[in-house]
Amino acid sequence: MQIKKELRKELKAKRKNIEKKQQSDEFIRENLICSDLYLDAKQVLLYAHLDDEINMDDCINDALLLGKKVALPVCTDDNGNMEFYYIRSIHDLKAGFFGVREPDINKCEKVIDFSGSICIVPAIAYDKKGYRLGYGKGYYDRFLKNNTLISVGVCYNELIEDNLPRDEYDIPVNYIITQNGLIVV
Repeated sequence: MQIKKELRKELKAKRKNIEKKQQSDEFIRENLICSDLYLDAKQVLLYAHLDDEINMDDCINDALLLGKKVALPVCTDDNGNMEFYYIRSIHDLKAGFFGVREPDINKCEKVIDFSGSICIVPAIAYDKKGYRLGYGKGYYDRFLKNNTLISVGVCYNELIEDNLPRDEYDIPVNYIITQNGLIVV
């Protein structure tokens, strides 16, 4: 646990200093929305980014324009549980847990069927086997364990590691998309 904590701090600092972040974000988004994984998905589970994360707002808007069902997570507690809610517009988001924008559950419908979904999974870093270093609460690990869908990590090239420390409850993603393209894990 201490190893992950120290690595998290080191890699978050590295992520804050990504060169040409806006351009890198654009390449990652373009690689995602041009992928067959994305194009074939009926439903896209995205996230609202924090300042130093890969900006997904354009992907949210793109998916909505394509007529895909778009859902974002809502953290239901601080024990690692979350649910996804459909949005019709980026304006359906409001500040939630940890200051992250989340769907307004009073206006948005809860997702109960994840068939045909692709889930875009944020992380601080990924390794080449699809394991992620997240923020330590296990939200996505719990979600991925309990739902059958295609999971895609998005990550900067500079934050792809050979191996990351992992625990028995860590769940890898199926694919990773970077500025350079798609990695099958």
